[in-house]
Amino acid sequence: MADEDEKEDSSSTKDTLTNGSESSSSRPLSSSTLNEKIWTQPKDDKSSDFDLTLKLEEPADLDLAFKLEKPSDPHSSPNQPNVKLEESSELQSQDSTETLSEEALDAQLKDLIIKHEFDQNFPTELLTRARAFTQGTNGARSEAEIAAGHEAIKSFRDFDELIRNSSPYIEVRSVVDVTDDPSVPVGTFRVFVLGTFFTAVGSGISQFFSLRLPSIEISTFVIQLLAMPLGIAMARWIPKDKHVGFRGWTVNLNPGEFTQKEHLLVAMMGNTLNSPYIVSIVQVLKLDLFYGEKVLSSSILWQVLTLVSSQLLGYGCAGLTRRFLIYPPAMIWPRVLPAIALSKALRRDGESSAWGIMTISRNRFFMVAFAAMFVWFWIPNYLFQALSLFNWTTWFSPASTTVALITGSTCGLGFFNPLPSLDWNIVTSLGDPIVTPLFTLLNFAAGMILSGLLAIPLYFGNFMNGAYLPINSNKIYDNTANVYDVKRVLTSDLNLNVEAYFNYAIPYMSTTVLIQMVAHFVVYIAVPLHIFLYFRRDIAAGIRSAWSRKSREDEFSDIHNRLMSAYPEVPHWWYGIVLLISFVIACIAVSAFPTGMPIWGLLVAIGFTLLLQIPIGMLAAISNVEVSTSILAFLIAGFTLEGQVIGNMIFKMYSYLATSQSLNFVGDLKMAHYCKIPPRWAFAAQLYASMLGGFISLGVNHWSLSNIKGICQEGQAERFVCPHTHKFFINTVLWSAIGPRRLFGSDGPYRGTLYFLPLGIVLPLLVYWGARRWPSSWLRHVNTPIFIAGAVAWAPLNFSYMQGTVVLALFFNRYVKKRYNAWWQKYAYVLTASFSAATGVAALFLFFAFQRWNVKVDWIGNSIAGQGVDQGGFKFANGTTLKCSNLKLQPGESFATGF
Repeated sequence: MADEDEKEDSSSTKDTLTNGSESSSSRPLSSSTLNEKIWTQPKDDKSSDFDLTLKLEEPADLDLAFKLEKPSDPHSSPNQPNVKLEESSELQSQDSTETLSEEALDAQLKDLIIKHEFDQNFPTELLTRARAFTQGTNGARSEAEIAAGHEAIKSFRDFDELIRNSSPYIEVRSVVDVTDDPSVPVGTFRVFVLGTFFTAVGSGISQFFSLRLPSIEISTFVIQLLAMPLGIAMARWIPKDKHVGFRGWTVNLNPGEFTQKEHLLVAMMGNTLNSPYIVSIVQVLKLDLFYGEKVLSSSILWQVLTLVSSQLLGYGCAGLTRRFLIYPPAMIWPRVLPAIALSKALRRDGESSAWGIMTISRNRFFMVAFAAMFVWFWIPNYLFQALSLFNWTTWFSPASTTVALITGSTCGLGFFNPLPSLDWNIVTSLGDPIVTPLFTLLNFAAGMILSGLLAIPLYFGNFMNGAYLPINSNKIYDNTANVYDVKRVLTSDLNLNVEAYFNYAIPYMSTTVLIQMVAHFVVYIAVPLHIFLYFRRDIAAGIRSAWSRKSREDEFSDIHNRLMSAYPEVPHWWYGIVLLISFVIACIAVSAFPTGMPIWGLLVAIGFTLLLQIPIGMLAAISNVEVSTSILAFLIAGFTLEGQVIGNMIFKMYSYLATSQSLNFVGDLKMAHYCKIPPRWAFAAQLYASMLGGFISLGVNHWSLSNIKGICQEGQAERFVCPHTHKFFINTVLWSAIGPRRLFGSDGPYRGTLYFLPLGIVLPLLVYWGARRWPSSWLRHVNTPIFIAGAVAWAPLNFSYMQGTVVLALFFNRYVKKRYNAWWQKYAYVLTASFSAATGVAALFLFFAFQRWNVKVDWIGNSIAGQGVDQGGFKFANGTTLKCSNLKLQPGESFATGF
């Protein structure tokens, strides 16, 4: 629900608007009177705020209740756009379904089953009731059966009305308003100032600390938390309606109070803070520790051209996805909902409670939860660090490699540990337990468990000499079980020295990385097939409507699309111009400099994004899981640009980054859709922030590489050891210099991984067939790509990062959501947003107050976790470290080279 009802005085005025009729009662409305709108003026009428409340009567076992409320916006007025609450034309428009014949009833229910059967967020109970009627008997139905059919139709009608007049998904209803005032200013001077400030500062801080272990990031929640008081201060202290002019342009410095739309537009600008891909390329090219390349790493012009083209490419591709990923109500995009909830919590107070014993408003609830997590963060992250990765199962036998390999939280699988972590950062590493749908986490965890259990016999059976290595490491090794020395196989011009390669060894991977590699290959086939099987009708409808140039309002008639029709959409040619500009600049960057990247490679990269962004985006919008295309980009480049290290890196940047950036932008456009932020302002703000943040990150990166002593070297004094840069460097050698043909080709040591590719076809087909054959079974909740993606989560993460997520998800999204639904709707997203904001702020305090000055708390609670094999702290009497591997090599020994 968007907000809780304000307390009313019994004498408060009530204006009742109906569709051609009036009512003097504020009773809950049945589906037959859905058109009625009840406007209620609060007792505390300090502004012209009104609440619109609407409820549906529904079966006791199906939660269809919802409320439509006008946001408590300082600029809102009672004069709203003429957007009516409508009844669906899909179902018959009779006030009573009892006039339907048995045949018509059967036909309508079958049509509705076909429409909703594969929506994993749709109530299973409602589909079960409908199927019970359509499949119940071949002969004449009894009166009770016909009555049950009518009840099912009524429930479907209620659900359809939710689609049209609010949202059928409780997650959306709980935070998104269904009214709007188009006169509220959005692209204001305040947004420009605050957005510029937080983009510049946030990008600089995030880039600077990205080279450190552990890193520190400025999350969107932190920006929202800090932007709110600054926006309010600007509204209070700048003279109201103060206009300044410059060469014919006039800007209103203060149009009034700081609005929710402004606040969320600043947050959207903050979503662009991820480091641009070019900085990783510059790091591995510039530093002698890696490639030590002197031409491109010293060319500011090439870096600027590459930055601009790569930052724009994803935005240019995103325009084609709107009819598939933004307009359909089923595309929920769960990740954007906590930001909306936080903005509402920071702005509103005085709400009634969801529980009788809970009288705290969401604003105060946020403050309490924020303070509690801020204090708790210091315990597992500074005062009692063993609680972070709580590997207590290894404390009883610190010298046991078997215990460390199975239950360890660092070098092991993290299995069979009932309490693996008390750190919110660890618990949310693989997914937010409140934001991510429960079916997603259960599918993901099942895939992770199954693949982890498979890894155990493979490892202890010494498959591919894996028993000489850690079971769950993301590093690559040689045949002495030491980290692979990639410089031994490279020439001075960064190409593969074939003779040196065959005189050395193949790059050996840990057992979980081998499984992870197989899962990558399989999931790239499973995703488009899954989307085709389950959503082909939606995709076909989107293509038809785009081809017929049907307007959005004609194609999508839900309340949010109707409200957004008040704002002009971004024309397709705007996106086309951005795509063309980025392509031209990219052509200059790759052809005028020694990159080894042909122009046709750019065309392949753009096609890569255009082809994959819709299926991967649909999966992310429904499940909150985005399948990374990183390995696929490396694989394509490795075959097409074999031996071209720099060309390979650039291809991955233009393909993988464009896809990821496109979907990130689309998610923000969905937030704008929910919050009624004009699309053109969202488009402009994102482009501006992305370019500004990119230049800031590039500048900070150059400063860091030139001024931080010993940067990226092991044991660097301030822990700027560049873990992501090292991993990126190893991947470039593995996929570029050595190449996938030598590793996975017909003569490659890992050619067996390709034998599993048919699983990407077989598994989705089997699950789809089973879900059709037994539609009420658990197979309906199986999502094959997410299940396979669970196997991708290994190395360096393990099940310690997943177990707590599942437990909390079952508690909040199963127990609390079902039993205390009103509490969940009011507080759940505020809770996760407050925790995430608190950890971000506390991490900054911790670094600058203590870690920056190397102030430590030395006691057993901070040292015990590192004293065993799991974290590499167990040493023999002679000072040698006991390695976390099942089989050990003596000095001078080695196993097979792999050729």
